[in-house]
Amino acid sequence: MKDLFYILVFLLGVSQWSTAQNLEEEIGFVYVKAEYLFNTGRYEEAIGEFTKIIDQNPKYKDALMYRGFAKMEMGLTEEAKNDAVSSIEMHGIQATSAALLGRAFGATHNYDAAVNSMTAAIALDNQNGDYYKWRATYLEAQGKLTQACQDYGQAVAKGNQDALGKVRTLCGGKTTPPTKSPDRVPNHQTQPADQGNPNDIKEDEVLADGDRAAEDQEDNGEEPETYVEDVNMPSEDNTINGFDIDDDLSIEISGQELGLRKIEEVPSILILADENGKVTINICVNKTGEVTSAEYNGALSTIAKKALVSLAIRKAKEFEFETGKYDNQCGIMVFKIKGN
Repeated sequence: MKDLFYILVFLLGVSQWSTAQNLEEEIGFVYVKAEYLFNTGRYEEAIGEFTKIIDQNPKYKDALMYRGFAKMEMGLTEEAKNDAVSSIEMHGIQATSAALLGRAFGATHNYDAAVNSMTAAIALDNQNGDYYKWRATYLEAQGKLTQACQDYGQAVAKGNQDALGKVRTLCGGKTTPPTKSPDRVPNHQTQPADQGNPNDIKEDEVLADGDRAAEDQEDNGEEPETYVEDVNMPSEDNTINGFDIDDDLSIEISGQELGLRKIEEVPSILILADENGKVTINICVNKTGEVTSAEYNGALSTIAKKALVSLAIRKAKEFEFETGKYDNQCGIMVFKIKGN
């Protein structure tokens, strides 16, 4: 009888082990499927598959993080934030969870918290170009263009080519020629595209004719272009140069010592509007005083009417500044409108 008892216990243990092993294999299969759906942009389906995994084992690999990033892509910001918090509670703060939390804060325009969270992510993983690019986006939204440009440059240096357009148009940066690297190992880690950027322009809402010449590079075995910081950079002096155009319009210019730079030519501006508020334009000025780029800043604006934004961008480009000592200065020009 004792031998029979031991045999039964052994068989029961084998059965339980087999069940656990089968469950692990089943979860692993679902995880591979969910990861594939995520990487191919099928975020809604991916959320469903990751949820199946989390319901059985919330600590399984990066299921919570993937689901959180997928939810960000679906615009489910609060739910994405909850996934980030849950991951932190289970695993402690990690680079991915800090970055997800930062993106959730950024999507709700809580830029201070977004910058702080992304700074934590960078401290834990300073080789991820996405983290620098996202933090730069939030710094730019706050009007901190010098810091934003430094991060855009770092993003490019770390391989994020989406930031290259900003380096060229907003920051006046330069890049070194790509070098061949036949032994380069591609990075297959996929991160979803940024979202919640207040500068994104919806159809029939805002038209910005600022230069957005970000260039895609094919993966042809070449190293990405590397950002070279311009040593002739102004300080982040936010002195404001404010003046009235007429009773209905005043203008404020600030950022990177632009508020201290004399204006040689103010274009004629006539704005007839019912709106009260402001249209903010990111501008860059070269050494000769020419405005080289003008781009709508949605985060610092209260008006998003297409006609007014287009007019503000066009007029911003017509300003002429005195000859300066810096190759490039970037700041903001705020059109403060008093409606009729």
